[in-house]
Amino acid sequence: MKNLLMSIFLVSILTGCGTIAQVWETGTEVVSNTVDTVVTGTSDLVTAIGTDIVETGAFVVDTGAGVVEGISERVDEETDKLDGDEGN
Repeated sequence: MKNLLMSIFLVSILTGCGTIAQVWETGTEVVSNTVDTVVTGTSDLVTAIGTDIVETGAFVVDTGAGVVEGISERVDEETDKLDGDEGN
């Protein structure tokens, strides 16, 4: 009888420790996966924003260059009319 009670007690403790260890392992895995997902998502978002900023900057520079070129051509045409020249 004494051995039976001791066996039941040991099985309960060992099972409980295994369950606690599994709960701890699952919790650790969930937290690490969540952190990994958040960090990866943040990295992707920052990369996308950086790409958009670079593309927008390039668009602004191209547009500005186009405007300056258009103004330059217009000024050249007007000065040619004043000078009587047909281009430089």
